[in-house]
Amino acid sequence: MVGSKVGRDFGRERYSWLRAHGIHSDYILESKSPTTSFVIRYTDGDRSMRLRSRCDSLTPHEIINLPSSSTLHLGPILNEISPSLAASIARREAVLSLDPQGYLRRILCDGTVRMSRWRNSSLLKKIDVLKVSEDEATRIVGTRDSSEKLLKLGPRIILLTKGRMGTRLLSKDEGTLNLPAYRTKVRDPTGAGDALVGAFLVTWVRTEDLLWSAAVGSAVASFVVQSSWPRHFGTRRGIEERATEILNGCVRG
Repeated sequence: MVGSKVGRDFGRERYSWLRAHGIHSDYILESKSPTTSFVIRYTDGDRSMRLRSRCDSLTPHEIINLPSSSTLHLGPILNEISPSLAASIARREAVLSLDPQGYLRRILCDGTVRMSRWRNSSLLKKIDVLKVSEDEATRIVGTRDSSEKLLKLGPRIILLTKGRMGTRLLSKDEGTLNLPAYRTKVRDPTGAGDALVGAFLVTWVRTEDLLWSAAVGSAVASFVVQSSWPRHFGTRRGIEERATEILNGCVRG
């Protein structure tokens, strides 16, 4: 199930794609404003973004009827989920995950997206799982050596993504583990982190196996980066094979 807000430009084709993949779209709301979108370019591994259009933010009354779930993931891309709204969602009895990228972006006059500090880290005290990149982690805590400081801010589990260098998994219960990235040809890395945390959450809720769940998340992400747009997430057998290889390359500490 997805709860979001889009413009009328979102199009029937995207709704059909969601339904074809078993994703309920009943809680996707339509706005008169266009769907939030960016122009994204990659140069030598570095990403630049420019805002093309911006949709309206979500409001409390628009999500009040969201059904209960065993896990919830908050994925703002441009502050459309206010920290206060996120805090109210956190009161639900569910495993709560956060990708804070939308809280770490500011828009310049020409639409260029720049990273900024996020000073409302009190939300992290209510989070079970935090998915961040190395740059995002630095913007939250203010220093490069950010992993342990992030844990102290509240999350039980941190998935620190490092691109081709893999994922650093930090847990208050199991310590620190480094998982390698699956070696494959990267065509478009957009959405890899979203795929990783989504697959991680589904697997973790079902199995309660933290390390295997992280390996599955990384495996699913490896399929996503092989093509533009999220066309292929891998078969069950393919995911398990890649996750096993990732797991075998895991290093503690």
